[in-house]
Amino acid sequence: MKKLAAIQILRAVAALLVVVSHAILRQAEWAPTDPLTSQTAIHIGLLGVWIFFIISGFIMSYTYYDNFALRGVTGHFIASRIIRIVPIYWLATALEVALRLRHGAGLDVHKLICSLFFIPVAVEPGPMAAMRPTLGVGWTLNYEMTFYAAFASVLLLSRRKGLTVLIALMAGVVLTGTLFKPIADTRAPTGLITFYSDPIILLFGVGVLIGAAARWLKSAHAVRSNTFLLIALAMFLVVDVMLFAAFVGTHPVDVEWIAAFWVISAICVVLCVTVWIDDTRWLTQRLVQVGDASYSLYLFHFFAIIAAEKLWWSSFGKSESWMFVPVSAVAAILAAIAIHYFVERPIGRRLRRFSALFNTRRFVRPKAVRMPKGGRPGEVTVAWNGAALPLEPSRPELSSGTRFHADMVHRRRR
Repeated sequence: MKKLAAIQILRAVAALLVVVSHAILRQAEWAPTDPLTSQTAIHIGLLGVWIFFIISGFIMSYTYYDNFALRGVTGHFIASRIIRIVPIYWLATALEVALRLRHGAGLDVHKLICSLFFIPVAVEPGPMAAMRPTLGVGWTLNYEMTFYAAFASVLLLSRRKGLTVLIALMAGVVLTGTLFKPIADTRAPTGLITFYSDPIILLFGVGVLIGAAARWLKSAHAVRSNTFLLIALAMFLVVDVMLFAAFVGTHPVDVEWIAAFWVISAICVVLCVTVWIDDTRWLTQRLVQVGDASYSLYLFHFFAIIAAEKLWWSSFGKSESWMFVPVSAVAAILAAIAIHYFVERPIGRRLRRFSALFNTRRFVRPKAVRMPKGGRPGEVTVAWNGAALPLEPSRPELSSGTRFHADMVHRRRR
C-alpha cells in the first residue's frame, strides 16, 4: 500500500485537465467551436491548476512535518526544489524559444530573462490581459517558486510557529493586495503587486493545512478502495464542470463561485489523503506513472498537441472532431513519460549527486533511541522518525553518508 499513490493519481488527473483544456482551445482556433465549450475548457484548465497548487502545499507540509527548526534542512529544501523545477523548465523554455525563432517570431530578451528566473512581467491592463512568461504555462511556476521561498524561510522556525507564520503571511499578503485590486475583481492580475497578492496563493495554504492535519491525524486513511477513490474524484470533477457550465459559463468568474470551486478542489485532495489504494493494480500503476511524469506533461504537453495537430491536418484536414482531444492527450502523455524517464530523471539524478558534494550532512529529529537487552558490543539500535539517522559512513548499510554525532545514539558496551 503506497500512502501517497492517490496523490500521484490526482496529480495525473490535474495535468490531464490542463492538457484537455489546451487541446480544446487549440482546436477552437481552426475549427468552429461553441463559445460555452471554449469557456468551459478554460475553467477545466484552471481547475487543474488549483488542484496542483493545493497538492504543492500538501506535499511540502506533509514531507517536512518533522524537519522544522533543524540545521541544514532549509538549504536542502531549496536545493531539492531548484533541482526539481528549474532544469526541465529551462529546457522547455529553450524549446519554445527555438520554435519561435524557427518560425520567424520575435523574441523579447527582457521577458525571457525574467521568465528563466521566475519574475512575472507586468502587462498593460485589458479584458484579456495576463502576465505570461515566454513559456506560457510557466506562470504557475512563478507562484510555486514564491511559495517555496516562503516555505523555506519558515523551516527555520518550530513547526507550530512556522506554519502559523506561513498561513498568516499568505493571508496578510492577500489582504494587502485588496488595496490595489478588489477581491471581487477576479480578472487576471497585470502588475507585480496584484500578481503576488492574488488570492490564488491561498490554495497553497489550504494544502499546507491538509498536509499538517494528515500527519497529525496519523490514522486519517479510513477507506481502502481504488474504485471508491476514482468514482468519487470523477463525481466531484463532473459536478464542478457542470456547475460552471450551468450557472457561470464565462470568465471572469464571480468570487463566490471561485470559492465554491476551490472547495471542490480541496475536497478532491482530502479524498486522496483519506483513501488508501492498492498500488499493485495495473490501472493504478499506470495512473501513478502519469502522476510521476505530471511535471513533464505540464511543461511539454502543448508541443505534443501542436505535433498531433499537424498530423491531424495531414490526415483529416481542418475539420472539427471530438476525437482530436483524446488523440492529442494520448500523444502528450506518451511524450511526457518518455521525457520523464529519459530526460527529467537522469538530469535530476546527476544534479542531486553534484549537490551532495556540497551537502555532506543531513539532520533529522530522532524520535526515540532504544537498546536491545542482548545487544552486542558497539551495537546501535535507533528508532527514527521519517529518515535515517546520521551514522558512521563506514557502515554503508546504515549510513546516509553523514557524520556521526555521539549525542544522538547510545552504545551498549560490556
